[in-house]
Amino acid sequence: MAHALTAPAELSFRRYGEDAPPHAHAFDQIVLPRRGVLEMEIDGRGGRVDPGRAAVVPPGTRHAFAASGENLFVVADIGGALMKPFERLRERPFAPVSGAVRGLLEFLAGEAPGAIDTGVASLWTPLLLRGLSAAPLAVDPRLARAMALIETRFDQPLTVRELAAEAGMSQSRFFARFAEAYGTTPHAALVDVRLRSAQRLLSDTRLSIAEIAVRTGHGDQSGLTKRMKAALGVTPAAWRRER
Repeated sequence: MAHALTAPAELSFRRYGEDAPPHAHAFDQIVLPRRGVLEMEIDGRGGRVDPGRAAVVPPGTRHAFAASGENLFVVADIGGALMKPFERLRERPFAPVSGAVRGLLEFLAGEAPGAIDTGVASLWTPLLLRGLSAAPLAVDPRLARAMALIETRFDQPLTVRELAAEAGMSQSRFFARFAEAYGTTPHAALVDVRLRSAQRLLSDTRLSIAEIAVRTGHGDQSGLTKRMKAALGVTPAAWRRER
């Protein structure tokens, strides 16, 4: 983690384990959610990176983190010149993930684990900084609970009624507030999480396509095939071959 920054911005996918020791680095770092939850302490302030929140670690700030279970995060290491117009982001260690930022994260869905191409990083990171700066001060924690439920129970049937109950809101109010906060509907968010999970299993495991369909809430292989062709223009088998 303590490395010199050789470009204005470096991006990578990272997985974390339990209890990393406190450390600091000489550049800004933003940690964004893809899958799972990362508990963090930044300059003595506790919080978490989850479906509704990103972490902003300023230069020289001591921080520690821990995650359990399957997880994946996008980490942006950012040089001072690129960060300068957005220094207000350093004022709060945990920033809400808006619909615009979620869209940027989806853009990276097809990238392989590990470091992300520097050309992509140079174009993507300024958009990320603009998206985070334009976001409201915080996502309603009730909505974040509902999004976390989507992220953890995507393999099961989930209704707007159940999600609204998790958020403690009426269905109509929940639907409107969710769309405002995340830039998408609850159903579309669920579909997206299921598809991302299927893509990961196709790339990283040897499970049969039929088993992956069941594990990711698509019902059967034909359901998964239909969804992938509609969203990505490829079948699950073709996706697996390409990766």
